[in-house]
Amino acid sequence: MARRRRATLEWSRRQVAGLAADGLPWSDFAAASREVINHMIPHDAAVLSLVDPVSGILTDTFRTGLDDSLDELFIRLELTHPDPITMTTLTGRRDGVGILADHVPGGPHSTPRVRELLAPHFDLEHEMRSVVRSGGSMVAACGLYRAPHRPGFTVDEAASLSALEDVLAAGVRRSAAAAAGVAGARSGVDEAEASVLVLDAEGRASGITTTAQAYLEQLGGGEGGALPAPVRMVAEASRLRQAGHAVSPFVRARTRTGRWLMLRAAPLSGDPGPSRTVVTVEPASAEHTIDLDLDLYDVTPRERMVVREVVAGAGTTAIAGRLAISAYTVQDHLKSAFRKVGVSSRRELVHVLTHHDARGAAFGPIATVRQEMLRSRT
Repeated sequence: MARRRRATLEWSRRQVAGLAADGLPWSDFAAASREVINHMIPHDAAVLSLVDPVSGILTDTFRTGLDDSLDELFIRLELTHPDPITMTTLTGRRDGVGILADHVPGGPHSTPRVRELLAPHFDLEHEMRSVVRSGGSMVAACGLYRAPHRPGFTVDEAASLSALEDVLAAGVRRSAAAAAGVAGARSGVDEAEASVLVLDAEGRASGITTTAQAYLEQLGGGEGGALPAPVRMVAEASRLRQAGHAVSPFVRARTRTGRWLMLRAAPLSGDPGPSRTVVTVEPASAEHTIDLDLDLYDVTPRERMVVREVVAGAGTTAIAGRLAISAYTVQDHLKSAFRKVGVSSRRELVHVLTHHDARGAAFGPIATVRQEMLRSRT
């Protein structure tokens, strides 16, 4: 049995590594990876999503066995109820995986997420969650679910899911690189125009500017006015904040053209009618996204310190003096960062980290990540 489990895990790692090397968009990579995971860990429903590591808000989600109609309820439960396996908690664990039943003596139904969301709406009871980390930060998350008549998740299954973290992280990095390489250096959005939308008390868009509409399409907004998940979730976070919860109504999300956007939500001031929420969307500056990019490239904390100095315009001697390291160590850290980001000079490094459109993709980590994936297959 142990030999079969090991063979299945090795096969699964090769499959996910191969998918990552193909440079699929995140939604396609997540869907194909979920099929591989299901072969190893059978389940009835799954969610794989990119995550803003600061707010914990899901930004680009693949689902099977569930739908997005209750995203607001999910984020409400996630941000306001104590939970034994929150994504933040799992990020601090070595294996990055948690089985709900192992942490709730009263049984899964004693938790609001199962009692109020999973069981009544989707007939699901068993849950196993994992985080995907890159550069020490959470960049994605996975949730697997089983129906009440199925057995719960096991320790061996948790170990198998944990063993996929590095190849899943490589897939996140590669999908980001591929998105940045799409044709068209500009977004086609008139950034001089305000980018604002107003949501009514039911979370429907009651007003939206042309620029905001264009941004929402880049975030994957559906037909018929369907709002992308980051918009609905940041709006719900704003409502929770108004109700006194210590949550942040702010999220950074990457468009499907590889560009970072910042979304903020706040109540409409002086609104006499039912509570409405204003969401602003704008391109993110390098200041707000450099750590996210460095996480994706898996740059170490020491390398990151040097890279930040380079982006600020410091030379080798100045960096060595400020960080109390030798000039040779500065160069070693830079060479390692160059290799991870897939560039060969400081100019290219700065360009990649401060330009959030396809112009920076010319120096992207495509070749580097492909080599990484080929090594993972061996």
